[in-house]
Amino acid sequence: MPPSPSAGDRSSPDRSPDDRSPEHQSPEHQSSGNRSTDGESPGDRSADGRSADDRFADDRPIAASLLAAGRVLRDRPGAILPAYLLALGVIQVASVPVLVGLAVALASLSAAGRLEPVFRELPALADAAESAGGPPAPTGPGIGGGVSDVPPEAIEALSGLVTPVSVGAIALGIGGSVLVWVLARVVTGAVTQGTVWAAIDGRAPLADGLETAGRWRTFLGLLLLRVAVLVAALLPAIAVAIGAGGLAATGSVTGGGGTALVGLAALLAVLLAAGGVLVGVLGQFALLFAGPAVVVDDRGTLGAARASVGFVRDHLGAAIAFGLVLVSGYVVVAIVAGLLSVVGAGRVAAPLVPLVLSPLLDTGATALYAGEGVEPADRPATYVRVGRAFRRGVTELGRFPRKYPLATLFGGVCLAGAIGAGYLLTAPSGVSVGPPGGVSNVFGAVPIDTFATLAVNNWVVSARLAFGGVVLGVPAVVGLGFNGVLVGALAGVYDPVAFLALVAPHGVLELPTVALAGGLGVHLGRVGWRALRGRADPAVVADELQRAGVLLVGIAVLLVIAAFVEAFVTPWVAAAVIG
Repeated sequence: MPPSPSAGDRSSPDRSPDDRSPEHQSPEHQSSGNRSTDGESPGDRSADGRSADDRFADDRPIAASLLAAGRVLRDRPGAILPAYLLALGVIQVASVPVLVGLAVALASLSAAGRLEPVFRELPALADAAESAGGPPAPTGPGIGGGVSDVPPEAIEALSGLVTPVSVGAIALGIGGSVLVWVLARVVTGAVTQGTVWAAIDGRAPLADGLETAGRWRTFLGLLLLRVAVLVAALLPAIAVAIGAGGLAATGSVTGGGGTALVGLAALLAVLLAAGGVLVGVLGQFALLFAGPAVVVDDRGTLGAARASVGFVRDHLGAAIAFGLVLVSGYVVVAIVAGLLSVVGAGRVAAPLVPLVLSPLLDTGATALYAGEGVEPADRPATYVRVGRAFRRGVTELGRFPRKYPLATLFGGVCLAGAIGAGYLLTAPSGVSVGPPGGVSNVFGAVPIDTFATLAVNNWVVSARLAFGGVVLGVPAVVGLGFNGVLVGALAGVYDPVAFLALVAPHGVLELPTVALAGGLGVHLGRVGWRALRGRADPAVVADELQRAGVLLVGIAVLLVIAAFVEAFVTPWVAAAVIG
């Protein structure tokens, strides 16, 4: 997307007239901004009017770029994070093809009468899993028991699930999901990259980011280029490995000399693989700033790749420092997730990468490439802003259902209908699973860990339902259907009293809240449809996404309460009812 007319018009005191936007320049400045005297194209200049070569000659203090990233996220989170929530949610659309394939497979198996035997054998499978210390394997040895603990009837029932229709439907669903994931990834990558550059450049971040979605082909080209670099780096090792494997498999070489030849080929393949990995990593490092080059310099795929390589070459120290920051960030998140996993709360770290680390790294890389800083904004204290955010979120909880009753009702109907469908799918089997031996087997031994994990996990699910719905509402409806069918299917085979004791105390708040998130997704699907037809411009869509982010704060409040009830109250109720 070309820079907007106001892209360079920031009221920074150190900007000269030559650095301002075109409408504030004299005619000779405007003409020189469109094409330089040495034949430089507009794509070789950034929004501030400086050529890439001029900016590459500047110093690049890595600390200043990271400080700019921190200031952007601190001062304008409401304008930046919805873009990353959108990326988190839209990726959810990739699950639609595989879920549709699974639904087709289940429908075909149900019509052929192949599901009922599995339901009848569920108690036997559960007993085998408990005795084996894990899920039983239909074939091969198991841990602490294995296939010998699984009755032949259960193995036969599981084997009946493998049919040409079921396998074909799931395979097509997986293939479709991969293609949709790639498309969703490049579109949302364009949006987030455009958003952070607009924030640094002093423009409307989310609206400009949505306009950048039109550059998705360029970002797709960059993704394919990165994959091609990796494949080219590893191709020699793959070829030698295939050759060595072919020689060993066909027995075309015999005797000690033949064995030595195969061994040498395998060793060569290992060495080539190590070298290929190194070359691949260096290639990815050289393309580290290609995304920022697209939005800052308005370049195409190859132009952005050349600009990134040139930036790394001319600012090797700064590029290496940023690369170390990038790797360190992921290492820190992995350590945090590992520590939380020790106490059973690993899911708490799930939002750290998409909503904290990714925005910081994207903004830092763009600020470093553009050579731009960000002045601190005059904002109220952090606790004041957090309090305002929660008050606005709670207010939006009451406003949204009143303003959009049909979307809210539709979300509730989808979830309720899916629960009913799941119940009808399993209840006719006549299977009844008894209550667990102890409530701690369901909720865990440390309620605080359970509370934190449930709150974060349910909020992430709600965020995906809401923001994924912008794709014409499809991910929201499919997500509500999937979660509802799971709940209904459990209700159909579980002891009714035990099921209500384990679900009802927190479910009366949690399920309506998830339905509300789905209703928000349906509403955003309508907004997306209007935008697709040209009836809603990026500014309108951005406003709706920011309002959805506010509502998610209110949804978080409800889900925290529901998680508290599930972790601390439901076990007490279940223990009293089940014993």
